[in-house]
Amino acid sequence: MGYDGESRMTILTASSRWPVLAGVAGVVLLVAAGLVALSVSALLAAVGGALLAGAAVWLRRRGVAPDRDSNPGRVDAMASALIDGVLDLYSLVEVGRAVSASLHLDELLTTTLKRVAEATGIEGYGLFVVDTVTRRLVAKSAGGPVTQMLPRGPLPPDKSLADRVCRTRVAEMLTGEAPLAWLDTPPPSRSIIAVPLLGWERPLGALLVYSPVPSAFSARDFAYFKAVGRQLSIALDNATVLNRATDMSLRDPLTALFNRRYLEEVLETEIRRAARYNLPLAVTMIDVDHFKAYNDRHGHPRGDEALCEVAQRLRDQVRRTDVVTRYGGEEFVVILPVTSKAHARLIGEKLRAGIAAVPFGVTREWSGDPLTISVGVAGCPDDATTVSDLLRAADAALYAAKRAGRNRVELFESSGA
Repeated sequence: MGYDGESRMTILTASSRWPVLAGVAGVVLLVAAGLVALSVSALLAAVGGALLAGAAVWLRRRGVAPDRDSNPGRVDAMASALIDGVLDLYSLVEVGRAVSASLHLDELLTTTLKRVAEATGIEGYGLFVVDTVTRRLVAKSAGGPVTQMLPRGPLPPDKSLADRVCRTRVAEMLTGEAPLAWLDTPPPSRSIIAVPLLGWERPLGALLVYSPVPSAFSARDFAYFKAVGRQLSIALDNATVLNRATDMSLRDPLTALFNRRYLEEVLETEIRRAARYNLPLAVTMIDVDHFKAYNDRHGHPRGDEALCEVAQRLRDQVRRTDVVTRYGGEEFVVILPVTSKAHARLIGEKLRAGIAAVPFGVTREWSGDPLTISVGVAGCPDDATTVSDLLRAADAALYAAKRAGRNRVELFESSGA
């Protein structure tokens, strides 16, 4: 019994229903794997990948068209494309799992890009993130031979490919026989994919993928890295929001100094470190003298301005390793790691002199008013070995400085407290 072409197509179409359904189910499971808990996602991804792979194998063996014998290469190409799609989709699921595993920015970027490099075999990459202070792009993570060739520090505007795709918000794939003339495209690079990382409000950075071979990347590679870029953008945006919220919870809203909560957390860590390595540690407690009178005389807005200026002068006078915090009201505490009490007293004198040297609130119409500070110094382990006791000792020394006439520095041991 023979069949005409239409009947043959009907039979083939009916017999191909299971691989079509398997392929659809595989895609659904792979997508779902990126949305559920890690303990379940691996199983879903494995099952989804198996279904898609089975569908691809069936295509290779049976074909999907009545003219397979006359065009066997077409079926093989379709099956290869499906398998490549499965691999790309599974890789993106793995990237999604890595992205969702952490909201810590450095860990997120390092882990995710390492996973991408392992899955794709790319020869080099650079991830550039907008610095919150300078608002310029800086290299945050890199891999491959280009690592040592990427610029260190902020990238100048209009002189980098990362900056260009951030401004245009459009991904680019470039190739050439000669080196590409951008600061962030090292000389060995002949092919580059540049993908902007976009947040809800603004560009967050850019991912650049490098190859020393001209025309090394295909349209499929371009689509894959744009998908990676979208996942990185979401993760980076979430991590940025979380870091900002965390930072806000640890900072004083008026002076932008760290607050008392942060002070206690860091001081606890520093006390443990000092004990473990037998290192000195000191704290200075600072109070602005007669600040209530200054507020009453000039008003609270000008008083707030004076507190902000005190905070800035304290920041300018200490080392990068020191931590300046607002303790409350007009009181400040400075943590001085690896600092003896004798050295801390010298630092306290430097802080005192820096506050007293220049009047506060100077304008064209007003010469400003002088302000001074009193400083109490306590050390660990000499005076205390716990956070509360160390702060209590520094406060007692500060009170002694107040009793002795203000605008001075006192050590806890010399205060008689």
